[in-house]
Amino acid sequence: MKNTGNILSINKLSKKKMCHIKGRKTRNPLHPEVQARLKQLEKLLEKQENTCWEIGDVCIELMDKYYLSLRQIGKATNYTKARISHFHLTCRTFPKDTREGFTFQDSLAARQIYLCMSRLNMSVLEIRDRISTLKDRSTRSARAYFVKILMDREINQSIAHSAKVGIQGGNIINHCHHADWRTIIPQLPDNSVKLFIADPPFGGYQKDKNGSYNSFASSTNGMRDDCDFGTTETSLEVTLPLFKLCLPKLAKNGVLLLFQAGARPDNPSILLEAKKQGWECRYALTWLKGHIVVGDHHNPYRVCTEKILVFIKKGDRVRRHEKGTPSSDILDFRTETMNATRKMDTGKMGYGDYHQFQKPETLMDFLTKTHTYPGDLIVEPFGCSGSGVVSAIKHSRKWVYIESNQNNYAWGSGRIHTLLSQFSVQAG
Repeated sequence: MKNTGNILSINKLSKKKMCHIKGRKTRNPLHPEVQARLKQLEKLLEKQENTCWEIGDVCIELMDKYYLSLRQIGKATNYTKARISHFHLTCRTFPKDTREGFTFQDSLAARQIYLCMSRLNMSVLEIRDRISTLKDRSTRSARAYFVKILMDREINQSIAHSAKVGIQGGNIINHCHHADWRTIIPQLPDNSVKLFIADPPFGGYQKDKNGSYNSFASSTNGMRDDCDFGTTETSLEVTLPLFKLCLPKLAKNGVLLLFQAGARPDNPSILLEAKKQGWECRYALTWLKGHIVVGDHHNPYRVCTEKILVFIKKGDRVRRHEKGTPSSDILDFRTETMNATRKMDTGKMGYGDYHQFQKPETLMDFLTKTHTYPGDLIVEPFGCSGSGVVSAIKHSRKWVYIESNQNNYAWGSGRIHTLLSQFSVQAG
């Protein structure tokens, strides 16, 4: 258990520094008084179950009176620095006159919850009082209890904010709009949108004889492949204004999710414009679509991903909402396009019953629950097949669907109205 050899490896500069401070004990762990206290601490750590408060008090004494660091205490007792810090920080948080009637474990859990859930707006003593009344007082259960409190409070705030926004939004919110998004977004109330789902054209499209733009992967199975814009320059022209027009409409801790082509570097024009307008790109998520795009056989790689850039207003934070657990930055939600193709080829689905650019509902459900609560407003500036709005309706969010392409609008708005009619029948 003992590790006296490691005790000798003391920082010489720190030791020298302490010698010049008159009237104080040495930092040297070999000092007889320090050795006695360290031996006492070792014995306490061996018992640990009923001596946690005493362990923390001895650690504080070693640090404040004898000027030992956590690292030195850890080496002398064969305990990690992190483990020692649990004891001494909890004892510092709860002085001796506040410990009676409370266990060390409850106090430790209260301190951790207080640090990681500042939005509770509760003192550490109040949190510990709540924990002491719980039937299951494990750290995991205590965290779950306070997460539920936090979620219930934020959902109520969201519903209140949603009611106000719904009145101000008039005929804009919960409606489909066949228009350029730049004419609709300015009509939304300020600070109203919790989530923008922006899936603009990435560029790389070709013009057909009728003047509209289609994907190079032209459909052979009847799936729609309409697209508004063709060249990269034209795509940027409709994408860059997002940052200026959407910023004043964004609610506190709201998010703009910007879909971009996978396997390519971030476009510097987009990042520069976002920074100029007061945005911060906090994450670059990778959506694993699960199928390989057919490409040139001479190329070594074939793209099977898309990127989702997560933008927030500078000074805000990306918070977990209804989906309370953290997730990987690689989103594995398989696209339904390949499956739909097979169904059409086998007669299980009619030709034209599926949109080639349709996002899977599982992906949109994940994004909806991660970034919003029920009642929050979700806006799709490039609505296309309307998957984001479909998810919003299913999960009781407010929504705005905007699409400028006539064919895509007919597809997306029809899909949305069909879903709304189903909900009306169920409600009736």
